[in-house]
Amino acid sequence: MSATGKAFWLVWSPSGVTPPKYRDESRESAIAEAERLARERVGAEFYVLAATDLRAVDRMVRTQLLSIDDRDIPF
Repeated sequence: MSATGKAFWLVWSPSGVTPPKYRDESRESAIAEAERLARERVGAEFYVLAATDLRAVDRMVRTQLLSIDDRDIPF
């Protein structure tokens, strides 16, 4: 799992072709990046999003339904 343990900010554009990848560590740096991108792509919208919470399941349940040694496979 890639949790950093603290909040971060992303800059996202609904008209963008790739999802955001860079995590800004402060709201101010994310706003500055959104403004920089908006100047490059006039008319496009750039949202500053805060990631404040994370939930993940960290346990895998494995159930074997068929043994590899079973030779009576019905298909």
